[in-house]
Amino acid sequence: MGQKPITFLRQVTALCVYPELLNDKSIPSDAKDRAKRLLAACGGQSAGAYSASPGIELVRQHVARFLQQRDGVAADPQNVFLATGASDAIVQILKLLVSGSGTSRTGVLVPIPQYPLYSATVAELDAVQLGYYLAEEQCWALEVAELRRVLTKARQHCCPRVLCIINPGNPTGQVQSRQCIEDVIKFAYEENLFLMADEVYQDNIYAEGSAFYSFKKVLSEMGPPYSKTVELASFHSISKGFMGE
Repeated sequence: MGQKPITFLRQVTALCVYPELLNDKSIPSDAKDRAKRLLAACGGQSAGAYSASPGIELVRQHVARFLQQRDGVAADPQNVFLATGASDAIVQILKLLVSGSGTSRTGVLVPIPQYPLYSATVAELDAVQLGYYLAEEQCWALEVAELRRVLTKARQHCCPRVLCIINPGNPTGQVQSRQCIEDVIKFAYEENLFLMADEVYQDNIYAEGSAFYSFKKVLSEMGPPYSKTVELASFHSISKGFMGE
């Protein structure tokens, strides 16, 4: 589309992969400083070294700082897990949550329409896909009444455990209001559902009057009993931001 690539990201990546470039005078000092800090946080100061399972501690601290600045609520690096993309993280979480057979098989509520990662993963794990329909006539809004309808029917043949939310929506593009998010959290609390909030398009909001509220922020600000009881995994990605990288 004619957009020039962001050189800083490429310079830092190149420096981490090939540290000899730190001696190259053509590379700016800010890129070198960032690369040095990242390499110092790696085992043996090498990007190829094994890290802790959740990811490099320094990067997780940076992510937590971003979350705190975004939401205005505390973020603990120990609750941050790095993955090779949001899709991989979503698959790993679903693997942890799916179990059972017959009427005890895990049911996973997913929006219709939805990004096919969810339906494909649910099928692969032999879980039960429970599709809830977004209200097209209301700009693809999510309605708790529809969630409750699907959940009530599903309990006759499986064990619903997971509620997947895509906000902003893919492919529908809807952005949930804060009130809608609060209603969904209350529903998850009442029905003992694990919440998965796919928020990778949070930087891509353009409609007048629309604003992004993370599930983490809203859940934290709702306070007990919700913040102490509802289990939430939210997902973001460095590949879906306004940088277009």
